[in-house]
Amino acid sequence: MKKILVLIGMIFITCAANAQIEYYTSIKLAVGSTTIYVDDNTTLGDYLAAVSGAGYKYDGSGLLLGISSAVGIDWSPNKMYVNQHPYGWFHLRLEGELGYNYYSHDGKLRYDYQITDKINVNLKHLSVLANGYADFRINKVIPYVGLGAGYSFGKAEIAVINTEYGDEHSDSDDDSGFIYALYLGVGYKYSDITTFDLGYRRVYAPTKDDGLYVFSMLRLGVRLRI
Repeated sequence: MKKILVLIGMIFITCAANAQIEYYTSIKLAVGSTTIYVDDNTTLGDYLAAVSGAGYKYDGSGLLLGISSAVGIDWSPNKMYVNQHPYGWFHLRLEGELGYNYYSHDGKLRYDYQITDKINVNLKHLSVLANGYADFRINKVIPYVGLGAGYSFGKAEIAVINTEYGDEHSDSDDDSGFIYALYLGVGYKYSDITTFDLGYRRVYAPTKDDGLYVFSMLRLGVRLRI
């Protein structure tokens, strides 16, 4: 057992001695859609139930737009393989991200499978995330996977228009809470300073009263070494 621990320690020390640390900043633009899960225990669900009575179903998915910026650390434990892989074949990245998402949808409410009302939903989310990535570098092409967690400062605005009588009811509420994210993408190292990034992010944003927003987005951006 001691020999195994010594061997692991020697490997760690060797990797640390040959590690390379870089710092970077990034900016990304996103487009996607939002799925909203509500029931009678959510603010949105309570509101729709009060307006429409029992048996409603929110039907629709609208356009989601987003922008985010981040600063991070890029750590390569295997600079010893620099002759085979110019930038190291495996990297770990840790970053802090500030982002803003806006979702808008003009949809329909269904009661007992009949469309009777129109609905407009607007969501605004300002989020702070800590993200971790594993990069697998194949020369200049860099597939990656990642996880994130943070907090979102959100606001939901809802308007319901009765198509039969023309009545309109509107409401807004705070929907801040913890959020979680999954990442999958690929980067292209254009130069020693610039890396272009195309990725998919799925964010789970539970509301304060047991509802759930799921943001699915495609993101395009650039990372710059600093």
